[in-house]
Amino acid sequence: MKYSLLFVAILSFDTFADLNVELANKSEKEQLKYSQLKRVEKTYDLSKWQFTDNVVIDDSAKRPHSHPKLTLTVSMPKNDGAFLSQYLHEQIHWFEDSRKTEVQNVINDLKIKYPDAPTKGPEGARSKFSTYLHLAVCLLEYDALTEVLGKEKAHKIISTNSKYFYKWIYQKILTEPDSIREILVKHNLYIE
Repeated sequence: MKYSLLFVAILSFDTFADLNVELANKSEKEQLKYSQLKRVEKTYDLSKWQFTDNVVIDDSAKRPHSHPKLTLTVSMPKNDGAFLSQYLHEQIHWFEDSRKTEVQNVINDLKIKYPDAPTKGPEGARSKFSTYLHLAVCLLEYDALTEVLGKEKAHKIISTNSKYFYKWIYQKILTEPDSIREILVKHNLYIE
C-alpha cells in the first residue's frame, strides 16, 4: 500500500475507471482522499453519473466545486457516504452544464413554484439563480444516492447536509422530491 501511494505522490496524476485524477499538492491528505475515491469507484458503479473524467484532489480547496475541473477537498476520507454526496453533486453540475436550455426551463418553473427562494447561504446558494439550479442538482444527487446506497442511507446523508449548507434546498428535496422531480422530467433534465 505504501508503494502505491508513493507512486501516486511522485506522479501526482493517475488514471482509473476512466478518470484522470490529479493530486494538486501531492500531500498525504490528498493521497488518502485519492484512496477513498478509488475504493468508492471499485465498490459502486457510478458510471451513470460520470459527466467529466477530470478530477483534482486539492487539500487547499475550501469546498468541493465542479468547474473548471471537478475539485474535491480532503475532508472526511473515511466517510464514503459524505464523499459520494459531494462527488455525485459535482458530477451532476457537469450534466446540467451541458443542457443550458433544459436548465433554464427548469429554473423558470422552479421560480413559479418557489418565488421566495433564499438568495444566499446557508439556506440557499450564492444567488437566486444558483438556489434554483441547486434544487435540480440536489434532487438528482438525492436520487443518485438512493440508487447507489438505498433510500434510508440517502435520506440520512441529505438530512445531515441540510443541517450545514443549502438548508432550505435540502429540506425541499426531503419534503417535496416528487414535485421537483416532475419538473426535471418534464424538461428532460432528469438522469434516467
